[in-house]
Amino acid sequence: GINAEYGHLVLLYREGILNGSPDLKEQAIIGLREAIQLTDAPALKPSVVQITGPLIRVLGERYSQSVKMACLDTLSLLIEKVKVALKPFLSQLQTTFMKSLNDTSRDVRCRGVTALTKLVTLHSKVDNLFTDIHNGTKNENLSTRETMFGALHGTMYLGGAGMSPNLQVSIANTLKLNMGAPEDTVRTANGACFGALATFYKEEDLVKDIREGVLSAPSTKEARHGRVLALAGLARYAPGRLAKLDLVEEVCEGTLKALESDNVQVCNAASYAASRLIIHLQGTGEHGELLDGLVAGLATNCAHTSNDIRLFATSTIHHISISGCPPLSDTHTRSLLVPLLDSTTRKTPPGLRVASELAIATLLRLKSDTELADRVSGALDAKSSDTYGRFLPTAKRVAADYKTYSTIENDIFASLTPV
Repeated sequence: GINAEYGHLVLLYREGILNGSPDLKEQAIIGLREAIQLTDAPALKPSVVQITGPLIRVLGERYSQSVKMACLDTLSLLIEKVKVALKPFLSQLQTTFMKSLNDTSRDVRCRGVTALTKLVTLHSKVDNLFTDIHNGTKNENLSTRETMFGALHGTMYLGGAGMSPNLQVSIANTLKLNMGAPEDTVRTANGACFGALATFYKEEDLVKDIREGVLSAPSTKEARHGRVLALAGLARYAPGRLAKLDLVEEVCEGTLKALESDNVQVCNAASYAASRLIIHLQGTGEHGELLDGLVAGLATNCAHTSNDIRLFATSTIHHISISGCPPLSDTHTRSLLVPLLDSTTRKTPPGLRVASELAIATLLRLKSDTELADRVSGALDAKSSDTYGRFLPTAKRVAADYKTYSTIENDIFASLTPV
């Protein structure tokens, strides 16, 4: 760390931020961020007032997007480091970050969302913040509306439990209304928001909204996609809550039905939901029949006539295998392996073939040994067994590559700020 030198660096960077040219301001803010990164929290706290004020001031003026982005990144890091020491600036920071959500630059808006998700954890009374964000989801400007839904997702997941019951109901009504929104991006963020809301929403209201809203028959193709995205949000963020409320079976059945869709968006959202439910069920050891159905549904989609559906389903199997959940049974592993092997031939599109290689290498846990692979391969049909024999050396090479295990999840919510 640079604890001893930090105080001197602050004076230098502060001068550049306050009085430098736009280019110098940007470099000073970037330098300050690096210094904050290398300094321990106790050493940072005495200078919080000195650096926070100038950063807020710069964000309130007309500077380039790169300067704003640097400011927001630095303030986000500072919140993460010193937390409650920034409480005196809470109101100013909230106003400043909310303003950034309306910026013309998407990069600035995204960084504003990240900053707000950090800030919400400092709030003891969150209603004002959530009211502002909720109102923003009704903005006529599509870019702003998308950003506000993204902000609602992150802030609700990290700090929504402190929201008043009336505001929770109001937000829930907005989310139900937007399940059939015409824009894909809004529907996607809306689905993630529903999952975040489910982590703390009043039990009887949540059960009612899932049964009457998410699991009800949709009237349009957009609504069908939006409802499956809500299922994916529930499976991603609130599987434990579903189990507590005895909703796992109903959500799994809704997911299985969606897995049979020929619509790529619906089917991929269902595959993602299925993968998350499989991870949950493997961890609990419950609902064996539901687990059987979900695995069979993913196996079917790995052999789908649509390459887009096959690719997404294949990538979810890889994610299940590296998620840390208990290994699948030999029967489940074999049912998934067969369609994956069919996707390793030369006739298969390159992207799908690579995804299949990754999925097989991790599904069979070839990084450690071939015990599972030997057991499962012994029960394959003749065609699959022949393909397996030719493909095994490739699978072992893939399994030995450390990059195989750092692959980013093919997440339908990847466009949103991670929480």
